[in-house]
Amino acid sequence: MSRLPRLWSGDRVGDAVLIPVLGIAQAVAMGIGAFATRDAFTALHGGGPPTDGTLATLILAGLATAGFALLAGIRSEALGQSVAREMRVVLYDHLAGMSRRDVEARRLGALSLRFVGDLSAVRLWYGRGLPRVASALVVLPGAGLVLWLLEPQIAGAAIPPVALSLVVMLVAAVGLQARHRRLRSRRAGISIAMMERIAVSPELDLMGRTGFELKRLEEDGATLRRNAVSRRWQQEALRMIPQGGAAVAGAAVLWMAGMQQIAPGTAAAGLSVLAILILPLRELADAWDQYCAWRIAREKALNLLAKPSVRRSARHRGHPVRLRATGMLEGRPLDVEIVAGTAARMARRAGVAHLAAAFAGLDPDPALHIRYDGRTTLPRVAHIGDRPVVLQGTLHRALTLGLAPRPGRKETAKVARAFGLAPLLKRTGGLKGKVAEAGRDVTVAESLRLDLARAMLAEPDVVVIDSARFDADPERGALLTRLRARTEATVLVVGPAAEGFVFDREIDLKLNEATPSPAVADSAAASF
Repeated sequence: MSRLPRLWSGDRVGDAVLIPVLGIAQAVAMGIGAFATRDAFTALHGGGPPTDGTLATLILAGLATAGFALLAGIRSEALGQSVAREMRVVLYDHLAGMSRRDVEARRLGALSLRFVGDLSAVRLWYGRGLPRVASALVVLPGAGLVLWLLEPQIAGAAIPPVALSLVVMLVAAVGLQARHRRLRSRRAGISIAMMERIAVSPELDLMGRTGFELKRLEEDGATLRRNAVSRRWQQEALRMIPQGGAAVAGAAVLWMAGMQQIAPGTAAAGLSVLAILILPLRELADAWDQYCAWRIAREKALNLLAKPSVRRSARHRGHPVRLRATGMLEGRPLDVEIVAGTAARMARRAGVAHLAAAFAGLDPDPALHIRYDGRTTLPRVAHIGDRPVVLQGTLHRALTLGLAPRPGRKETAKVARAFGLAPLLKRTGGLKGKVAEAGRDVTVAESLRLDLARAMLAEPDVVVIDSARFDADPERGALLTRLRARTEATVLVVGPAAEGFVFDREIDLKLNEATPSPAVADSAAASF
């Protein structure tokens, strides 16, 4: 199983050390400012102005505190972004190594949320929540120590209410994660539903479903609002508890100062320390909120990373490869072999698509043993499926995607024209023209020819075609003829016979054997 990013690794080690150090520096600067505040009020109480040194100390302590907080915020954001970046890489790497069946079994919207909402939760916890906890662990004891150094009796009066507010916060924090889970589930459901419906919203409108979808969206939005308000209410309540504790502590300090005849300057300094204490306590409430969101995102990520994933490592053989599959398919024993360099066809029936995907290396199956020239190492395979593999960019990029070294423009254009893409080249203005993601701005026939042209440019050892686009194309026989004329690769086609093209082998999984096609058999008999 892939591993989640660790805090103490890579470029994060420096920030993980620096942030607590900056918290200590902030606590020291606040302590210095508190003592300077006492000296200033003592001077004022005596009827004179504060000394220049006291005023300078107050100014420098404030500037230092602000500077340390600024630097800590910057490094915290860098830390959060670093963890989120690595998490993004880990998730994509794991998805790339999963079988196609496992990826397709998950809703696209749900997978997309792993890279949006969940990564935002990761960034906020590591970039804000965790650094705030580290800072609070330093500032809170430091502030208590400053109070004690100012006047033990003031510390004795102020610390119990603050400590009690912490205990109340711990009790009030129970249940926040459950509220986060409900809110996240509702928000994810709406996002996934919208991602699925936006692409077909005109068609849904034509079917008369727009009113129903709007009503459903309104109802889901109302439920989301209730969940969001419930979570926010608990979060804000947590933030207010420290303020109430500080108010009680302030009153206790003033009462103690009056009862024990403590100097007004010392009491004022104690109150300033209490004001400083409110900030880390409120930030602890925010940190708990961010931690709850991170816990749920982490759980979802671990569920995904628990799926089997092995990166495919193909090795170009430079010659056609013999294919063999043994084992169990759909509960039946299987032993099928395709001779190297031949063109074989499998009619569509149960298990055929899975076998073709296994030959292509897309769907490894423990029950199937796939061999290429007797070895398990994956050769260079060109797979043409139902969905065109096109990323948004230039036509040249689409035709040479995944090829290294990338063929030159002249060769690429020649192959594209050979597969009937001259109209597309003209429409887009040549290879520098743009095509949309997933080939949305090209026709189905053009997307098929684009994939075939790329397969030809890749110089593969094996070509696997299992595509409804290919089945429906009236020129599939001519396309296969062009492909076979330009490559010696072993070709496996799933689907009906192609007019004008003779396959070397017809594979019948029902009979569990590969036999010469009727045309090839008749030709062999005539020559005999």
